[in-house]
Amino acid sequence: MKNKKTVNLITILAAGCCLATMIGCGSAKVEEKPVDETEEAAESKETKEAEEMPEQTLAENEQVSSEPETVSDDHDVYVQFLNDELKLDGRTYSEIFSFVREDFDMEPVAFYYDVDEDGKDELLVSTVFYGYNIYDVRDGELLLLDCGDGTAAACGVYKGNGHVYVSHSDFTHAGRQMLTLTRYNGSGEIVETIEINAEYWESEDDMYDENSDFSYNGSKITMQEYEDYMNALKFIDPESEDAKPAP
Repeated sequence: MKNKKTVNLITILAAGCCLATMIGCGSAKVEEKPVDETEEAAESKETKEAEEMPEQTLAENEQVSSEPETVSDDHDVYVQFLNDELKLDGRTYSEIFSFVREDFDMEPVAFYYDVDEDGKDELLVSTVFYGYNIYDVRDGELLLLDCGDGTAAACGVYKGNGHVYVSHSDFTHAGRQMLTLTRYNGSGEIVETIEINAEYWESEDDMYDENSDFSYNGSKITMQEYEDYMNALKFIDPESEDAKPAP
């Protein structure tokens, strides 16, 4: 009887070992599931393409930006002119204003200002005693809008009465103060002209007084009216509000 119990116990222990072995083998099979080599290669390819894409895009952008730029607006035309890359009537900027350096030992001063009230700046270049040369761009072409004609008709720009005017004036010769204001529109057409003058040929100290002749658009006015008109005008220079320095 004792031997029979011993045999049964050995049988139970052997069966338990086999069951444990079977369970362990099943777990091993789950953990060691073979990896699909095709899927691994596809994932590796996608990762590589994703990493390379930013570099390719950057290279494409660099290629586009390296292409020569075309003139896109008025400012580009002015810059080309200032840099002697564009000629007007067969002459460069340096050639046109060489007399400022040679005759006056000065550098021409260039700045931007909206002269014709079209919302776009024009290029103004000071020629010292002759006033400004004023350049505009239309249909991508540079042109001379207005300029001085000697010291008796120096070109300037004034702001007054809610508008901007190109001026021709003579404040340097004895016996007179002459000012003509011209208002342009964006097409370069003259839409208004004002003349304000004072004449005092007989004055010994070269100053006007109440007995001098004053006129506004050809009509006689008083000295007080003349001064009121003149005081209402503000001369535009490179330091004025809305003026922008040119390179």
